[in-house]
Amino acid sequence: MKKSKLLLILSAVLLSLAVFVSCTQTESPNETDTGTGTSVENTTGEAGTGTGTGEDTSTEKSTEAATEMPRYNYFDAEVGPDVTLDKAVYSDMKLTIPSSLRITDEQVQNYLQYLIFQERVPVNEETKVYDQPLKLGDTAYIYYKGTVDGEEFEGGSNMEDKSPTGLGLGSGSFIPGFEDGLVGVIPNQTSKDKPAEVHVTFPEGYNDKLGGKDAIFYVVVEYAVQYTLPEYNREFVEKKLGYKSEKIHVTDQSFLDEFEEEYLPAYLEEQNAETVNAAKTDALWTYLTGVAVCKNLPQMELDYYIASYKNELTSAYEYFSSSNRKEEFLKLYPTISEFAVYYMGFEEGSDWEEEVNKMAELMVKKDMIVHAIAEWENMETVTEEELEEEIQYWIDYYASDYYQATREDILENIGEDYLRESAFAVKMYDYLMGNCTFEYAEE
Repeated sequence: MKKSKLLLILSAVLLSLAVFVSCTQTESPNETDTGTGTSVENTTGEAGTGTGTGEDTSTEKSTEAATEMPRYNYFDAEVGPDVTLDKAVYSDMKLTIPSSLRITDEQVQNYLQYLIFQERVPVNEETKVYDQPLKLGDTAYIYYKGTVDGEEFEGGSNMEDKSPTGLGLGSGSFIPGFEDGLVGVIPNQTSKDKPAEVHVTFPEGYNDKLGGKDAIFYVVVEYAVQYTLPEYNREFVEKKLGYKSEKIHVTDQSFLDEFEEEYLPAYLEEQNAETVNAAKTDALWTYLTGVAVCKNLPQMELDYYIASYKNELTSAYEYFSSSNRKEEFLKLYPTISEFAVYYMGFEEGSDWEEEVNKMAELMVKKDMIVHAIAEWENMETVTEEELEEEIQYWIDYYASDYYQATREDILENIGEDYLRESAFAVKMYDYLMGNCTFEYAEE
């Protein structure tokens, strides 16, 4: 289960790896916001809700500061007596992940619509059309204002912009239902005094404030540029989309049924696999840290994690506040406290230092649980074969057209101790995930 490498158990291992590779951020936080409040990440469903504690987001500076601190050696200690957890609990775990991660028929059809949209052709190049009803495939140039329960929400309006936003109908750029809701609207029959109304529902998990909420968007369509969509048939799927069936189909419809009912769902599942796996990892640790009782948490490990998170946060804040968008950034996050809430995913208004302490405690508990189970199951050793497999993983991970790491590079820059710890983490993660059965939560 190597794809889970960056979501593994011991984030200390992952924090240390940044020494080997530059982790300089390339995008300012506010650049991830489209400003529309309505865009979604393509058509495969909402993003996962991982804790964020298993990802390597540290900067080289913060990592160096953290790794200078002393670490607790779990391998030399006996952790089992400080952890209370029945074997029956961790050997057969039945867990749930959010229902929003399930690939639905609606998502399949939305993605199919997107594929068709990609092959559209212009009717009259960039000619502006004002008096014709909008249809799928057209690009509508719009102003909009979104409301929930009659109130505007942050980021949901472009009414004050100098120019309209171009939106391809069928592109899947905005939340489900928005683009379809504009079909049939005639541009010159809308105005700020008489906008078109588009009723939508934000997907569950969209964000804390809007997820699952019904919304009304008031839309003014300035004009449209017309496009024609290709006919959806077997020839289109084979020639334009490149799909070939291994079966013999007597009718074109049976071929299309296979494409829609078998291939597309499987493809979307594959695209969504990383998000689903993150949710599974989150469910695993939420469960185990909830049922296990840990005592005598090693203070040096708590201190290490607290320093790691704080140094990571400080480095990120320094980077963004010195970027070419410094003024805009500091308006949003005048102090590190406001930035911490955004960057670390804390609830608005929370005490970020207290939340960091909680994160550190959670990580130490996870480490203790892993090593306790390893002791009980006689799995705490790492074989030379497992170590070499880990080294090869990182050789492959960093391979590029410009650089090829050697075994010696990996050992020198990451360190054998951390490589053994990482190999141990992989083994224990695979073991625990093998003891899990996952179901989607009921809607």
